[in-house]
Amino acid sequence: MYNNRQDPKGGIRMFVVTRLKNLGYFLGIALMIFGAAFIVMPERIVGLITILVGAILLLYGFFRTLAVIFKWNTVKNRILLLVLSLALMGTGLYILLNTSATIHITGAVLGLFAILLAVDRFVSAHKMRGQVNIMPAVLFGIIHLVFGAGLIYASLQMFSFIVILYGVYLFVAGLMVVLSLRLFNDF
Repeated sequence: MYNNRQDPKGGIRMFVVTRLKNLGYFLGIALMIFGAAFIVMPERIVGLITILVGAILLLYGFFRTLAVIFKWNTVKNRILLLVLSLALMGTGLYILLNTSATIHITGAVLGLFAILLAVDRFVSAHKMRGQVNIMPAVLFGIIHLVFGAGLIYASLQMFSFIVILYGVYLFVAGLMVVLSLRLFNDF
């Protein structure tokens, strides 16, 4: 940790580090709760995600369309912006009407996110090599990688299982954050 004799602002830094650690615990536990909800209520979660994503895209596209129309004479690339805004509206409407499309898109995006987290864990392990035990970071990287590949595969192959897989991943990711903060000190 920080030594107050070497750093005159050590007290402030310790306060910030403690607050960040507490935030990490909160986020890790929140991920575990969300993961449990995904596992217990997968159908409701799919419906909620579909409605939220579709409604946000539809409303955002609608407001962007209005903004382009009302500022037609002053907006550069107005045709392109209008087409993009209408495409957002159309995508939102399509998602609201087609649940399976949302599941495919979400599975691929979350799978890619998990793979990027795996890369982050592997890079952290490489940076810490020789300083601390890197096995927890490597293990968590492998777990992220397996879940990422599973999420991408599941988004292409099956619909109901993917939400449960999200839940297990969120729960395990939250547990990994809490364990990393508490036991391994690698965050």
